[in-house]
Amino acid sequence: MNFKKGYWAVIILPWISLLSMHESAFSSDVYFASREIKGQILSTIEGCRYSIDIAVSDITAHDFLSALVKAQKRGVHVRIIVSKKHALTKGPLAGLDKDEKFAIKVLPQKERMQNNFAIFDAQLLAMGSYPWRKNIGKEKRYDMIFTDETKLVVKYQKEFEQLFHEGGATGRREHAVVEGKERGKPADTAISEVVPKELEPERQVVASNYGIVITETSQGFIDMSFEEFDKVFGMTSDLSDEQKESLWNRCEGKRIKWKGEVTYIGWGLVTGWMMSIKYGDTSVEIKLNSAHKQHFSHAKLGNTVTYTGKLASRVTRVFPYKLEDGDVLEIVNTLPKPVHSSNLTEDPYVVPVSQGPKKIFLIDSFEDLDSIFGKESKVSEAQKKIAWEKYKGKYVSWTGQIVYKNVNVAAGLRMGVMQKEKGDVEVKISLAKKDKVLKFHDGETILYTGKLVERRGNNTPYVLEDGDIITLKAANTGLGGL
Repeated sequence: MNFKKGYWAVIILPWISLLSMHESAFSSDVYFASREIKGQILSTIEGCRYSIDIAVSDITAHDFLSALVKAQKRGVHVRIIVSKKHALTKGPLAGLDKDEKFAIKVLPQKERMQNNFAIFDAQLLAMGSYPWRKNIGKEKRYDMIFTDETKLVVKYQKEFEQLFHEGGATGRREHAVVEGKERGKPADTAISEVVPKELEPERQVVASNYGIVITETSQGFIDMSFEEFDKVFGMTSDLSDEQKESLWNRCEGKRIKWKGEVTYIGWGLVTGWMMSIKYGDTSVEIKLNSAHKQHFSHAKLGNTVTYTGKLASRVTRVFPYKLEDGDVLEIVNTLPKPVHSSNLTEDPYVVPVSQGPKKIFLIDSFEDLDSIFGKESKVSEAQKKIAWEKYKGKYVSWTGQIVYKNVNVAAGLRMGVMQKEKGDVEVKISLAKKDKVLKFHDGETILYTGKLVERRGNNTPYVLEDGDIITLKAANTGLGGL
């Protein structure tokens, strides 16, 4: 008997170990039992700290609504989009809408909305057929996938923002306006045009509601500084979300011209050229137009720039203001400043391109990093430690020469890349990409990407995770960053 137990232990334990390694490598999971799905949704709501975005046909399950109310009370920003067929005329969600507990919108469409997903803290996505209703029936079969896959979360978050912009108010504010007019009383939420008495000829009114006038110059720019604009649409604005949305619908797609300090500028395989500007606790993310690369290619971290772009989305607790078709009109302090300990400790780079989930690619080449962390660097170890915070966790896109590839169960797939000398960079690559990577041979020059996780030491290389080979480069392209 003991022999049999020992035999099965030898057979089963290695498999359990491998399954545990596989489970820790992937954060996605799927559930089919209604009880498990409900429990997972409730525990996820309870663990949220910042935001919950839900797009479903309706919510009638009291335990879900109770959990959402508790989340809202502890500071979580809850937004809900429902189908027009369930326009909050009755049911438990209608009561929460009447009390203005949540930001709720109804899609302006005739057919019932088939979307069924939720995003928690802009990091975890739940999607599937499970309805958020009570009395769904124990014998019915559903599914719900939970994943933190960045690519999927970003796509669904973008879809939610689009739906929320398209969605209309739930009816309570329009009813209050009509009721106020019928009784002869002023309704504070009524839309009243406020046209300035003396408007300069070259100015055109873009929006003029709620006592706020937004004009456009003859050059086609919104005639407001960032600070003035943020007082209207920012997190500290006195306007309601519906009032902001009404004004924003008139401003979206208009161009602005603002000035600020660059906290990030770089290129990503998915995003293209991006630039981030920070104003206190608020950021502006600009998707730069590559046709104007000669205008912004010299901009560096810390430069003050005058920039322009089209308004794409307004700020939320999770996401910054976003601009499209961006350009840089003027750069101040173009030359990069020398690295001093005072500069590094004063404001180390910790600001991402986006306040939401996204891979952040650095513009810095291998040579740029190696001038700070390499063997010939004159920067002290204390300064290196502080400077590394700027780069750790960010993605790079470099060109180098393959020097080795190793595959094993414990360490996965690792590839050594030479930039200047053997062993400059070690790239950890998912085993799912093994077949693709093994097609490339030692000695070939490649374009590769990965996330910086360890900096270079005297006898150790830079280490990248989530690596990938993008393409084979011609042998005469040389080594180093792009």
